[in-house]
Amino acid sequence: MLKPIQLLILPIFFISPSVSSDVEKINQASFLGLPVLKTDVNKVRDQLWDIGGFVQARSTKQKRSVDIFFMSYRLKDSYKIEFTYRSAGDLLSIRRLYLPQSIFHKNKRTYIQTREIANDLSEQLGKPTKIRRVSGNSRAYSAYEWETDKLKITLDREGSEYLGNIFVSYQVKKDPYFVPPKKDDQVDA
Repeated sequence: MLKPIQLLILPIFFISPSVSSDVEKINQASFLGLPVLKTDVNKVRDQLWDIGGFVQARSTKQKRSVDIFFMSYRLKDSYKIEFTYRSAGDLLSIRRLYLPQSIFHKNKRTYIQTREIANDLSEQLGKPTKIRRVSGNSRAYSAYEWETDKLKITLDREGSEYLGNIFVSYQVKKDPYFVPPKKDDQVDA
């Protein structure tokens, strides 16, 4: 006969392999072929120019802290993609803004729903770690989150309104103001 403590510990062993695999999937998330946790400004610009079909906003061409790309013939279901970087060039966040209507999801010309995009993301990332039911002045919808200690992926609508455009945000959990010390600045102890 199993004791009560053994009964509590036993289910944890059955749950932990799937939980660790979901965490691993989220930490290995990629966006347009770029691993989110290992990307920097140069890799993003090279990848998007190699793929083609994106137009960079003129206001961000000379900046190293932000890139905004608009779609010309790729990702026609989206309006823009915004990348933000730390001062060292490491990726901090990606934000993809979807168009309200899309023919790419189930070949229909009605408004896209968050659950349709969540189904696509779940194939890559596994089950969401958090699902919220958001109800505002108009109809209710679901917002989704996949989160680990290194990365947070959010699928929601702008302004938390049913009629707001859908966005997917990848946020790398790093200190945005951290600057690694230069070799000349290090003090010998």
